[in-house]
Amino acid sequence: MNCRDCVDKLETYVDRELSEDEVESMMRHLAECPPCQDQYQFEAGLRRLVRVCCAQGEAPPELRAKLREILY
Repeated sequence: MNCRDCVDKLETYVDRELSEDEVESMMRHLAECPPCQDQYQFEAGLRRLVRVCCAQGEAPPELRAKLREILY
């Protein structure tokens, strides 16, 4: 896997929507590529932040429902 493929699949990786083979390929690439690892950390952190904020009830109900669809 190269960086372009990794970045293209990063969101589906974070969302746990890849096949087992794709996950293994992503994990190998991320272990060897600091820039892609940084991008992964950002994406995963952003999703955690949104999840926490929505769980606190600060977001409007419509936004919370939409984010639940995307994040879970």
